[in-house]
Amino acid sequence: MSNFSVVIPALKEKNNIEKLIQEIYKVIKTSSNNFEIICVIGKDEEIVIQKNYENLHIIKRQNKNFSSALIQGIRYAKNNFIISMDSDGSHRFFEINRHIDYFVDNNLDVLIFSRNCEGAKNYENIFNVALSRFLNYFLRIFSGLKLTDYTNNLRIFKKSILSEEPYTSKHFEFLYEFLIIAKQNFPELKILEVPTIHLKRTKGRSKKNHINYIMRFLFLIIKIKFRKL
Repeated sequence: MSNFSVVIPALKEKNNIEKLIQEIYKVIKTSSNNFEIICVIGKDEEIVIQKNYENLHIIKRQNKNFSSALIQGIRYAKNNFIISMDSDGSHRFFEINRHIDYFVDNNLDVLIFSRNCEGAKNYENIFNVALSRFLNYFLRIFSGLKLTDYTNNLRIFKKSILSEEPYTSKHFEFLYEFLIIAKQNFPELKILEVPTIHLKRTKGRSKKNHINYIMRFLFLIIKIKFRKL
């Protein structure tokens, strides 16, 4: 039996969060492992959960950026094994639960659920699928990690590999920087990927600006290549 902290950064995802929490607790009710659920929501948001779920923590963001919200949730977590996922309904918790024993038994540091490796399915629109494949192919050239998906927030990893030094990323590019810094700090880092089924968001609209999204990754690559982070 192992202990896991599930960290979910969310911004204006009230309806999706409430549904996701219900789905998570349906799964963990039958699990032999222990879980705490940490939802990091906007400063001005209020999410009222009708049922009193054990080990559910809803905390307010100290900063509106994705990276700071995710890091805040990770640092808040009491367990070393972290599960990160999105709040928009594109990630399914029962899929993560099926790979928990694999993560623990193989003593992995990071397990990434890839939308791009063999056996994966991505049900987003064609433009988003193409963008993901192109960007991740480009990131692979510079990373040296030989992965297929650097930008998916569906992961299991050890809290202990989170850098004590501040990260430069403010938004989704943090997901790439996190892996690069972890590999620099822990050369023997064990990272594996498994295929995932990535769904369309259930409600609401994405807050991602595609041009800014790509530019942030490009600037991060330049920083990594020419300067010490």
